[in-house]
Amino acid sequence: MNLVNTFCLAKYYSTFDSTELLNRVQQQIDSNITSLSREFLFVFHRVLYTDPCYFWDKKVFTQTLAQLESLAQAHGNPPEIDEPIFKYFLMGYDSYCQVSDMVLDLRSFNLMQETKTRLYRIPVYTALLESCLSNFLRVIAILTGKDIGKDYSSQNTLGQLKNVIAANGYSEIADRVDVNLRNAINHGKVLLRKVPEDRVYFYYSENNVQKCKDMAPYEFDKIIDDTYDLVSAVLLSLTTFMNNHISLLKIDSSQKTHESFALLAMRLSLPGIYCQNISDTGDSKQLNVEIQIGNTDRGFIAQIATMLAIIAYNQYGDYEQYMIAFDSARMMRGWVRYKKQEVSVMSADAKSIDKIFQEAIKRQDVIIFPASTEEVDLNEVKYYCFPNYNGESFKINNVADASLEDRKRLKAHLFIGDISEKQEIVKVINQAIEWLRTLKNPPSAVMAIKHGDVEADALYINVYKHDTRKSKELLPGNENFVCFVDWNSSGSTTLKNGGLPQIIWRQFSHEQIGKMNVAWRDKQYGVRRIQKPGRNDLCPCGSGRKFKKCCCGKGIYD
Repeated sequence: MNLVNTFCLAKYYSTFDSTELLNRVQQQIDSNITSLSREFLFVFHRVLYTDPCYFWDKKVFTQTLAQLESLAQAHGNPPEIDEPIFKYFLMGYDSYCQVSDMVLDLRSFNLMQETKTRLYRIPVYTALLESCLSNFLRVIAILTGKDIGKDYSSQNTLGQLKNVIAANGYSEIADRVDVNLRNAINHGKVLLRKVPEDRVYFYYSENNVQKCKDMAPYEFDKIIDDTYDLVSAVLLSLTTFMNNHISLLKIDSSQKTHESFALLAMRLSLPGIYCQNISDTGDSKQLNVEIQIGNTDRGFIAQIATMLAIIAYNQYGDYEQYMIAFDSARMMRGWVRYKKQEVSVMSADAKSIDKIFQEAIKRQDVIIFPASTEEVDLNEVKYYCFPNYNGESFKINNVADASLEDRKRLKAHLFIGDISEKQEIVKVINQAIEWLRTLKNPPSAVMAIKHGDVEADALYINVYKHDTRKSKELLPGNENFVCFVDWNSSGSTTLKNGGLPQIIWRQFSHEQIGKMNVAWRDKQYGVRRIQKPGRNDLCPCGSGRKFKKCCCGKGIYD
């Protein structure tokens, strides 16, 4: 390992002082732990410091770790953790990280109880058992089987895994797993009732006898919390075991496998710098390192990206390019990309780093956006739902925000049914514009945008005949598609070709109607331009009334 790479590794890991973390591990887990492996720094920190992870079940942890340690101590040749076993750990760990975010965000959401049960409680409970716990139990079962000369690799269902671990001393886990509840969910035997009070009914079969377990939503929440704490404890025990016996982890880091990439990602993950994924394009052209970062200082990000590129190059040195991409809750996605030759030079000579970084900037391989400093409610931004409109003559849904710093822009789908008269279609479009123009949009967490109850500067509306499962493609051959409307308060658009490929855009029939640029799929509507009407002219919307008594002053035609 060359001096520059050694320096990069030391400087990279110095961004986080692990002393306090080690002290907490010694206090809460085991005072005999003298060091923390880089592979597990982030996992330890997440479980011991962050909500909701730090509520882990201590009884489960203590027994599970003791049983795992007995595997390493009982024989002179403890079972190895090879790639197939480690893959199960990764599956459980990745799911755990994703479910943790869901629990933190959604457990306190104010929704109707039936809706919350269907959209949050049941999916989260299922994911905790099937995606997280079952994979962790597979790791324990296979390691235990290796120790006692049994092959447990075919034990795949939660019930089978529960029986295996119960028979091998993991009673704290087994006693907390309700297979009947899980089976009721998996078999679709869950009933929600609101009257006389909110209850959830789980129907299942036990010893060929049909049974039912019912509970209030808050009781189901308690089961979910307990299950989450169980999963956290099992993850922490596996992490502690692997940290204590890192030599048992047999992953060939030189191979470009999912497991070797994932192990490097874990090794590069620190509190505040979470390496979510490492992958390649499959042809040795580019290695991609995906980072979620807390510190959004652009100089810090540039420095971290350069160090990561050098570290990745010294691990996998045969790629043509190395891209370090960054995500943050308050910053737009950006990246730093270096060519192989550049990383090779930087790896050999630290003095060349500044010059090479400037060259990457010139060719636009460095994109680091400034972080947003606007005060926002991140949960509101993340889960904000635009309303739908359901009227007698038309429906609007799929409203989305496309706003910029100085322009409020909304997109939407408009459904008009089987209306075929052009004047009627235009009339409905005008009504939809009236509804959409003042629709509130939330702020953005990552960039400054024009938002709130102010009027929109632009609306992009896809007009269709019907919703349900009809095609929504903006193609000349889609008979469900009527037209694309580009409305602008200024009367002129900045959207090129309606955001579509030019070869498709040219096949539509184009027309300007007041402040609307309309691209008709059906050419029968012709190509013409409607100028601003006079006050006493008939209104272009087709109402039959004079312009001054209809759409005048509404910003549609004037």
